[in-house]
Amino acid sequence: MDSLFNFLYNLNIDKACASDFINKLKSIQLKKYDLFQMEGTPARYMGFVTSGKFRYYKTDKQGNERTLWFNKSFPFIGDYHSFLNKSDAELSIQVMDDYEVILFNYEQLMEFFYMNTDTLKLKTAFAERSMIGWRNIALALHFDTAEERYIQLLSSYPDIEKEIPLKYIASCLSISPETLSRVRRKLKENKPD
Repeated sequence: MDSLFNFLYNLNIDKACASDFINKLKSIQLKKYDLFQMEGTPARYMGFVTSGKFRYYKTDKQGNERTLWFNKSFPFIGDYHSFLNKSDAELSIQVMDDYEVILFNYEQLMEFFYMNTDTLKLKTAFAERSMIGWRNIALALHFDTAEERYIQLLSSYPDIEKEIPLKYIASCLSISPETLSRVRRKLKENKPD
């Protein structure tokens, strides 16, 4: 819980407000490949993690899982849109290793957001990161080649190939595993010695 306190403190949120919020929360342990959130079930919680990789995906009409992105840098996880609307989750979120997750429900988060003007900074952080993330995904899929998307992914997550199965990486890039293999081979061949 100290890491959440430090995160809030770094947003210049009053220590007493942060402590009051944190004291109402609980944490859970998730194991590798557990689901934090399952598509089609109520989006009751958001979570805070100090580090970790989470795969966000959605199942298409043919029953295929389509990976949208991997959350690594932003410490909050959850289907924020569905959470705010108190609706069923549109996305599944899979844990890619063992993690402790601090949970908070809608009422806890809304109470904290509107405690005072300083606590609204957390709401702003959620909204900004969500907007920027979706914008980057949309632009990359429409304007970047598969190779460019792969290079960008590697620059953001240098060890991703050691930590995430290649089929999920290919899905995130919106390419087949075979295309990913060709892109990887081409980059390896063109890599200067």
